[in-house]
Amino acid sequence: MSRLAELGLSGYEEQCYRALLARGPSTARAVSDASGVPMGRVYDVLNGLAARDLVETRPGEPTRYCAVDPETAADRLLAERKRELAEQTDRYERLAAALGDELAAVPPTESRFWTAPLGGETAVSLTRQVFEDASDEVRSAMSRPYVGAPWDRYDAEIAAFDETLPTEQSVRVLVAAPVLDTVPAAVRDAYLDREAVSLRVTTALAATFDLVDDDRVYLHVAHPLDEGERLGAVELRDDALLARLQDRFERAWERAETLSALR
Repeated sequence: MSRLAELGLSGYEEQCYRALLARGPSTARAVSDASGVPMGRVYDVLNGLAARDLVETRPGEPTRYCAVDPETAADRLLAERKRELAEQTDRYERLAAALGDELAAVPPTESRFWTAPLGGETAVSLTRQVFEDASDEVRSAMSRPYVGAPWDRYDAEIAAFDETLPTEQSVRVLVAAPVLDTVPAAVRDAYLDREAVSLRVTTALAATFDLVDDDRVYLHVAHPLDEGERLGAVELRDDALLARLQDRFERAWERAETLSALR
């Protein structure tokens, strides 16, 4: 995927924009010929770029189109993406607030949402908080957004996990098999004989969550615009949701394999 595509341009939009950069002010016919975008689509594409202030129109017969300079285009595309992200964040915050109402007969007594990108300070603090909140047991499922994320994006969270592992509480971790593809072999091997944690590998879970004792759950929300990234985490105290996740975890745990069995 090109950088322009990552910033929000479709394939046809990128082809037209690059053609205009190379040619300078051009008619729609000339842009179509230079870019390979069909004439039946080129007007819609050029007008869409103009509406986003990435292309300027010059009146005449026929109308000529001119690309804004790349630096200006990049700034405007970045502003669009930031607006989209802000809207998505608002949407997920509303979803998080309403989640308990959807999944249980009564609303949760308490819920909180944190924006927590992988490996950031907030994420590290949340990792520590999970164990600080626990008095009896922690059960964690580790899937998206860790699936596909490079190890160096979240290794700080694993370091915090290692540092805060309790000795008096039970800790069980279910890891989605694809996560291990990016985990260094030395790190995997270090968990083979860890007394403080039981770890198994599963293909039965696609969500990431932490079950703390029998009274709260931390749900991890994958980023909607960035694969292998986390938007944030929601803390919920909802008995019905907790019971469902506990059941799902235990059934997956029974079918999961140990790390040693995978060697």
